[in-house]
Amino acid sequence: MAMRFRDHQDAARTATRRLLLLFVGVLLLLVLAVNGVLALIYRLSFPWTIDYPNLFFETNTALVLLFVLGGSWFEMLRLREGGVHVARLAGGRGICEPHGKPQDLYEKRLVNIVDEVAIACNVKPPQVFVLPREDAINAFAAGWDLDDAVVAVTRGALEKLTRDELQGVVAHEFSHLVHGDTRLNMRLIGLVWGLQMLYNFGHSLVEPDEDGRHHPGFLFGLGLMAVGSLGWIAGRLLKAAVSRQREFLADASAVKFTRSMTGIGGALRKIADQAWRRQDAWHNAHAESLSHLFFVSRLRWARFATHPPLGERIQRIYGHTMGPLPARALPAEDDDSPDTEPMGGAMAFASGVPGGPSAAMTPDAEALRHDALQQPALDGPAAREREAIARIRRWQGPGERKAAVLALLMSPANPREQKAWETETDGIVVANAVRADVADLTHAARLPVLELLWRRTARTPMPERRSMVEAARRMMGADGHVSPLDRLLWLAMRHVLSGTKTDQPAATGRNDIGSLSQEVAALTAFLARIVEARSTEGPRADQEPLWYRAVMRALLGDRAVPAWRAPDANALVAALRGVAALSSMQRPVLLRTWVEAALQLAPDGQLGHGAADAFRLVALLLDTPSPKALADQYIEIGEP
Repeated sequence: MAMRFRDHQDAARTATRRLLLLFVGVLLLLVLAVNGVLALIYRLSFPWTIDYPNLFFETNTALVLLFVLGGSWFEMLRLREGGVHVARLAGGRGICEPHGKPQDLYEKRLVNIVDEVAIACNVKPPQVFVLPREDAINAFAAGWDLDDAVVAVTRGALEKLTRDELQGVVAHEFSHLVHGDTRLNMRLIGLVWGLQMLYNFGHSLVEPDEDGRHHPGFLFGLGLMAVGSLGWIAGRLLKAAVSRQREFLADASAVKFTRSMTGIGGALRKIADQAWRRQDAWHNAHAESLSHLFFVSRLRWARFATHPPLGERIQRIYGHTMGPLPARALPAEDDDSPDTEPMGGAMAFASGVPGGPSAAMTPDAEALRHDALQQPALDGPAAREREAIARIRRWQGPGERKAAVLALLMSPANPREQKAWETETDGIVVANAVRADVADLTHAARLPVLELLWRRTARTPMPERRSMVEAARRMMGADGHVSPLDRLLWLAMRHVLSGTKTDQPAATGRNDIGSLSQEVAALTAFLARIVEARSTEGPRADQEPLWYRAVMRALLGDRAVPAWRAPDANALVAALRGVAALSSMQRPVLLRTWVEAALQLAPDGQLGHGAADAFRLVALLLDTPSPKALADQYIEIGEP
């Protein structure tokens, strides 16, 4: 992934502890400042005195602690009802028992998503609230603990975010609940309120009475206002710093919980569009006081902002800068529809071009079903593929998984592999039906279906996983020849079935592309055999492929490009192990460069099926998201 979750989490927790200690330090400095200022004012007011009154400094200290800690206690007392009180303060309406029910499909989808993310986080679902009067995309979590927690989402978020994007936002808020951020935020509200009360007390001493006369403690009031202002500002700065660190942690955790960076990333990009258009205004009087709870904050002054800049959050998620996405209202969808995709990515079935990437069925596309000229295309291969995918998503039996995986790995034109498939699936009653469904899949669906079946098998006992690996090895080696793409398929299958994830190293200065240029060059040379296989003649073993040269120049610039060496298939594992040492920020750069160079050299401007599969398999082996130009060539298929 573009993020390394554990590093972000550890760094955020460490920074939070430091900042909370600083907050305590600010309180101590405030005590010293109040004593110093009041002592100076006392000397100026009573220059003839030699000493201070008895308990002068003790009283000042008690006064500061009384207002700061007393104000904190008072504010927390108001918040004792927990998240439900905060949600109602923000203008929220409950949409789950006992506070209410969903009123439309948007709210129904939100309740389902909250339940799904709760399962992914292994916690009980919190109460769900909607802020019906807010058109801006936003959300927040509140509560002292999971028992009184709420997740509240604006109406604008429900209407303008896709299901994946809403999942990302909800997962972000769950991170605040799981990591105790909501309790921390409520305590910070109390601390800042206490510092503000000290300022307010000084202000009350400065204000004239009804007759226009000033209080005898006028100068002391000015001193308390001055010191209280400094304490309030310091408290806000520290609160903002604590919140910013927790936002980075929540963004990283959202990607971890959903296993997708495009969900939360897309939501942030739409919020960036709203901010640019100045369409992120709030209509609630308490919006400013609750700003640090929200998914994004509208405060423009960077030092007081409780959230990092949108651009920085987006760049951390994707690994590079990304522009805004249009934040437009989307049609409501029935979340209980069989085609609805829970936790795992959007699924699109309709396609007007057989064999091409599928897109979501729009109302216009649905209307084409009644057009006599379009009906054959819609009810032909595309319709069969949709029906096949619908059945595949329901496959759970070991026989179905084995027959399908082997059918997807088999080369249709290879009679020995076909014979081996029949041998390996002998005794599986549904084998032929499974093979028929696989035959209806276009290239855009084959590899995603294969990944789905691998991931399902990875959750089974070890004997079943071992049996599938051995059967695949026997079938793929039936004729003694294994192609470069077959080697990648084999390695990817073993990687997914192992259930392990590739480490995501942080940048160290020694694990970038330049430092690992030899390893990158070895893997690029191997992939060049697949990428340039579309050529009628193909690259000679002793000839440097154009794609290899284009990639290495784009990656290394003016630095020396490693000399071309004919790839050794046996060295593939070593090359992958070397590239796996790249930092999490450099892996997407490498994949994007591969894809862009292949697109530039392709005669038709399209990735060949072999090249696309090779790039996707390497992304799978490195646990790194595919670039958009590559992902767009596939139908993403998740669990039903």
